[in-house]
Amino acid sequence: MLLIALVSLLGASVFFQPLLPIIAVAFVFGVGFFNAFSFRSLYFTLLCCFLIVSPAIPISERHFSKPISIGGAYPQDFAMLFLFAVALKEQLVQARSSLTLRFSLTEKLFFFYSAAFFISLVVGFLNGNKFSFILGDLRDFLYLSLFWVYLWFMKTSDDVDAAFHLFVGVSFVFALVGFLDDALLRNFARYNSGISFLLVGATLMVVSMLLVADYSSRRKTLFFVLLVMLGGIFITFTRGLYLGFFVGLIVILLALGNKQSLRLLLSVGVLSAVVFFGSLALGFSIDKFVNLTTYRGSAVVGDLDISSTERILEVISVLNEFPLHPFFGAGAGGTVAVYKFGDVNTKEGIIDWWFIHNNYAQALHKSGLVGFIALMALWLGAVFQGFKLFRQSVSPTKRMILLSSIGTLVAFLICSITSPILTYINTNFLNALLFAAIAFFEKQSAHAS
Repeated sequence: MLLIALVSLLGASVFFQPLLPIIAVAFVFGVGFFNAFSFRSLYFTLLCCFLIVSPAIPISERHFSKPISIGGAYPQDFAMLFLFAVALKEQLVQARSSLTLRFSLTEKLFFFYSAAFFISLVVGFLNGNKFSFILGDLRDFLYLSLFWVYLWFMKTSDDVDAAFHLFVGVSFVFALVGFLDDALLRNFARYNSGISFLLVGATLMVVSMLLVADYSSRRKTLFFVLLVMLGGIFITFTRGLYLGFFVGLIVILLALGNKQSLRLLLSVGVLSAVVFFGSLALGFSIDKFVNLTTYRGSAVVGDLDISSTERILEVISVLNEFPLHPFFGAGAGGTVAVYKFGDVNTKEGIIDWWFIHNNYAQALHKSGLVGFIALMALWLGAVFQGFKLFRQSVSPTKRMILLSSIGTLVAFLICSITSPILTYINTNFLNALLFAAIAFFEKQSAHAS
């Protein structure tokens, strides 16, 4: 209840005075500097910044909260730097044990990915790429590098479990406020999907709790949370997000492979129907659902689906330029010449575009074959290790965490066909947590053997 009250208060304060959340976050940083706050408190602050205070999206996008920034920096950037600083201080003060000196497969793959990124960073500077674009890619990488911070602070399974529960708690508030705001005040306008992708991970975590952990006394509460999460996912009207969530859910059910999985799948279907028909009762229409989900065109170009067409054109442009820099790419901050139909943020015509929606094309363009292979090795390696550890595990908590991680990682691999969430600030702090959870249990398993 305290968690919900704090997050709601922080989010509501944005509407009255944008400086209030900044002051609140600054207070947490200030006190945290003197070690009065735990890692969990700082992680909670990071969650609040992302999901409530500063979504890091264009102001033109519809969202219940406008992003708060200080120049080019967001409040969560300071939280991220604080987490790095605290982790560094702890490592300098306290020597690492012999266990943590043994690197897991996930850690080795992360080293490989980091090396590929730094090569891309050097190439970006050598190619004279725009400095602000290079900084943007560097910030994305730093959020993923919170992997090392999380892994350092994870001492027991309860620490990992607490981080997952914090994420679900804050996401629940975001989904609840988002759905009510969209249904009652915005007449079901499409919510920005950049932040809403986080709800995919939170929802799959709730599904995993219902399946493998001993939460029999809280099943009704968890089903209510699941209902709200599905509502938050529904209002995104994003095909890639829907597909990613569905595939992640199927992966979780296949990993378990029992009758309980079938019952839960039916339950998710029933709850999804409740969300849909409940929306119809609130004034929504099936025609609007079809229009928002499958078509985002413009009268200027007739019935052409601009959203899908521009994504296809981006991939074609990347493939056209690939022979110019096949191994190391165009470097961090690299752009590609692509045709845009124009909107409030861009002019119509051929422009140098840096944000490639297909994550695989983006990796290929900015870091070449080396970076692409490193990215895929990291993600697929983590999924493989997660499955392996899940099969060996008997602890309900450990199985819940691993199942959540597997499902979310696979869901994001699918979603990244249309949105670059494998390497994006909005999701990288969660990706880092998922990798860290798997690496933590890898090291724990190696120590036990």
